Formats: sequence, structure tokens, C-alpha cells
Amino acid sequence: MCIRDRVSTQSTGVFFANMASVMSDKELALLKEQLNKMPNDKDRIKLVKRTKDNFHFSCKQVRELIEVQHYGEAAVQTAILLYPKIVDNSQYVEEVINHLKFPDDKAEVRKALGL
Repeated sequence: MCIRDRVSTQSTGVFFANMASVMSDKELALLKEQLNKMPNDKDRIKLVKRTKDNFHFSCKQVRELIEVQHYGEAAVQTAILLYPKIVDNSQYVEEVINHLKFPDDKAEVRKALGL
């Protein structure tokens, strides 16, 4: 893929493909690195929102992104925001929701998504 076919998020320096394909391992690692560097949930959620427009995700990838979130609210929002972009929905409850730390977070995600 040519560099002109990629989109840059100027505030973070992360580069993402301009088409909605399943995120590669390299892109996932780069996204996780950027999320780890962000000090607050608001910026983390903004990055997740920008990223979801350009990719589809496996449940395993969403679980990995939830695991790097510092606080519950960012994890909950990540689970909710990325659900429509999941390629293996049948695994969502087991792979994503069941890995949230707190019962209230699990309930919030289930309620928001109607699961």
C-alpha cells in the first residue's frame, strides 16, 4: 500500500489504512502503543473513534484494546464503539464482555448494545 493511501492522525503520529479492512497485527501494536502513551480517557476514546472509521476488528483485537485502557469508562466505550466493526460477532460476549473487570461495566456494555 502506498503512503498516499494511508491516513495520518496528526496528534499522535499513528498511520492507518484508508480503507475499512481488518486491522493488522502491526497496526494493532502501534495503536496500543499510542493508547498507552495517552494520559487521559478523553484522548484515548477520541483515538478509538478515529480508528474505528478505518478498520474492522476481531474480538481478540478489541479485547487487547480494552486491556490497555487505564480506566473502566474507556474500556466500556471502546467495547461499545467497536462492536459495529466486529468481524466475528458470535465471539463477542466470550472474548470481549467477559473480559471486562467489573460486573457493572459488563452490564453497561450489554445494555448499550442490546445483548
